[in-house]
Amino acid sequence: MKLWLAGLMLLVSLQIFAQDNTMGEKKEEPRRDTLFYHDINSKLLIFPFEPKLYRSEIDQEVGPANGLNFQELRGFYRLGLDNALYLAAKEQYDVIRFHADDAEINKDLYFVYKSMGYQNRDLPPVEDENEGKISKTYNKLVSKVSKAEEEPEPGTRMDQGQLVNNPNSQSQFMARTIVNENVLDYCEEKYMAGLFLFINQLDLLHAPGVDWTQYSNDDYPRIIRVHYTIFNKSSQEVFSGIASTTFSSQTNDIREIISKHFTEVAAQIINKAPLIVVQQTEDLLAE
Repeated sequence: MKLWLAGLMLLVSLQIFAQDNTMGEKKEEPRRDTLFYHDINSKLLIFPFEPKLYRSEIDQEVGPANGLNFQELRGFYRLGLDNALYLAAKEQYDVIRFHADDAEINKDLYFVYKSMGYQNRDLPPVEDENEGKISKTYNKLVSKVSKAEEEPEPGTRMDQGQLVNNPNSQSQFMARTIVNENVLDYCEEKYMAGLFLFINQLDLLHAPGVDWTQYSNDDYPRIIRVHYTIFNKSSQEVFSGIASTTFSSQTNDIREIISKHFTEVAAQIINKAPLIVVQQTEDLLAE
C-alpha cells in the first residue's frame, strides 16, 4: 500500500511539473491578489473535504477496474486531491496539510470540522469584461423574454426518442462558513497560519447533456468538480467557488484520474489563492 501511494505521489509530481512547463511556454501567469503581512504567521493550511461530502456517479466503473470498494475509492481521491494541492502550492507557500498521519493534527481537524458550517450558494455569472453596458442590458432583456421558451425543464427526460440529462439551470456550489469565530484564530496561533484553504466537496459526475447513444457506446464526458473556500487570517472570505475539469468515461484508472485530472483542478484552486508577502518592520517604516 505504501509503495502504491509513493507511486501515485510521483505521478502527481511529474504531471504538475509537465503542466508548469507547458503553462510557462504558452500562457501568462494569471493575475493574483496579494496579502501583505507584517508578522511571521503566513503559512497556508489545507483542509481536506469531509468524507460525507463526496458525491460520485462513477464508482461502479472505477471501483472494479482498480479492485477498490467505495471507502477505498473515497480515501484515495481524498488523499490524491490533497497531494495535488500540496504540490501545486509548495513553490509559493509554506504549506501545512491537515490530511496527515498525525494524532495532534487529526484532533485539530476534527475541531475545525465541528467549528465550521456549509452553505449552498448560486454560482456567480461569468461576465465578459469587454462587453459594453448596452450589450449587457440588451442580453438581459432578451434572456428574460426568451427564457421560458429556450430553457428545458431540469432533470432527465425523453426528447425525440432520446434520453437527455439537463441539470438545474441555476448551478450551485457548497461554500464554507464559520460557526465558531475563534477557530481560525486558534489555527493561526498554533500553526503560524496566514491563509486557509478548505476543500468543501468533491463531485465525480456524468457531464450534463449526455444522450443515450453516448451511454450505450461508453463514450461520454465525465466532470470533476471541487468546491472550495479560502479565508485570510482575519477570518474574511477571500474566495469561494468551484474548480472543474472533464475526462473520458473510458478512463477508469484511478492513478490516471488523480495524476492527470486532479492536478488540473488543483492548479485552478491555487491560482485563485492570494500570494503572501511578509514585510519586515523596517520595510513598513521605509519611505
